[in-house]
Amino acid sequence: MEIAGLVAQHPQLPEALVAEQQRIDAERVALASGEYVSTSGDPDLYKYFCQRYSFLVREGGGIGVVLPRSAFVNQGSEGFRDWLYTTTSAERIDFLLNRGRWMFDTHPQYGVALVVSRREAPATEHRVAIAGPATSVAAWRAQADSPGVLIAPSYLAGGWMTPKLRSQSEADLLTKLRVGSSFALGSSGRWRCFPVAELHETNDKRFWHEATDGQPLWKGESFDQFDPHGGEARLCPVTDAVRKKLHKSRAGSKSKVASHAHWKERNRAVLAELKRARVAFRDVSRSDDSRTVRACLVPPDVLLTNKAPYLAFVTRDERCQAVCLAVMNSLPFDWQVRRFVEINVNFFILESMVVPKLDDLAFNELARTSSRLSATDSRYADFANAVGVECGPLPEHERQRLRSEIDAWVARAWELTEADLGVIFDDFTTDAVPLAYRSALLERLAELS
Repeated sequence: MEIAGLVAQHPQLPEALVAEQQRIDAERVALASGEYVSTSGDPDLYKYFCQRYSFLVREGGGIGVVLPRSAFVNQGSEGFRDWLYTTTSAERIDFLLNRGRWMFDTHPQYGVALVVSRREAPATEHRVAIAGPATSVAAWRAQADSPGVLIAPSYLAGGWMTPKLRSQSEADLLTKLRVGSSFALGSSGRWRCFPVAELHETNDKRFWHEATDGQPLWKGESFDQFDPHGGEARLCPVTDAVRKKLHKSRAGSKSKVASHAHWKERNRAVLAELKRARVAFRDVSRSDDSRTVRACLVPPDVLLTNKAPYLAFVTRDERCQAVCLAVMNSLPFDWQVRRFVEINVNFFILESMVVPKLDDLAFNELARTSSRLSATDSRYADFANAVGVECGPLPEHERQRLRSEIDAWVARAWELTEADLGVIFDDFTTDAVPLAYRSALLERLAELS
């Protein structure tokens, strides 16, 4: 229903909206005026409770708290995690997923963390037990009786991001997948890229509301992995106000690339992306979706909302675009991301991920296969010419063969074994990764090893 229709049915909504906005603004000011430190993101109350623990718990005391799972992966709670893992001795963290509302009468896809810790400095040999996520009462009972997976805090990702681990084999696999280069800086420094949100789905809606002409405007549902189908597209006139939004002042200032590329260089990268096909990914995605990372090469002259951020490459090489896209859509990278994602593949999580070291042979093969999968029609002619591949549709069996090539080369780069792929397969349904595809991938990896 459109906003005008809602207001007609509920005339009190505009006044209620203003009152809620004022309440949130007052809450943010009040929380920041005391002993609390303002954090990035929304001013969720749990972030301030997390800060309060350090004042409430005496030396030698302990805490046992229930927190949103997001407290262990978002940027706004990084200070809490630093305190938890360096000042206290975290004993156990259990993750639970509220599927079917078996825990609380809240959103069924939200995760919860049960945390137990002691207020004493952790010893060098200290280990914390990680378990879950449990998705039912029966699963929780079994998880509670288990010892969990014991890990050293130093094992955790940057910003003390805490993964979901159900077994030691998953912990061992994640150790392998955390060896390589920062996603933002590319395999062995081959690329430098940073995520950009172009137009805001809510705040910028005025630019395309009821528009009947303009450029296509895509959101996350407008594409899938290597599939630029363009569904759910709207039209957005490219006015001067829209152009100002697209050009982005000091783009990527909070990204990892910021310390490696001057703001002028990053701005030039954004302007260059606006003239060519771009790598975009879905923002809204969960760790238990059929696939979590859904990236695609979006054709030129298509606008994007913040639900479909794109990557701006300082190194403006189409081959680097293609290889980055290949790794993002691979099963091993997706599995790594699924250890951390809650409900969004946000910039903080994406830039905390690792890509494998690729030798020249692997890089060239990934560039070729990913480019051919992406160059689906004449919209990609310039991209295909730059990389040196043909342009046009492919039969489904050939698309699947190229997909398995990508997965096999990425698995080879991380030195994964058949057993490692078995752990990865366990995280996906057979609808998402069919049995025939799994067999073909194992066979191809054996040939490359």
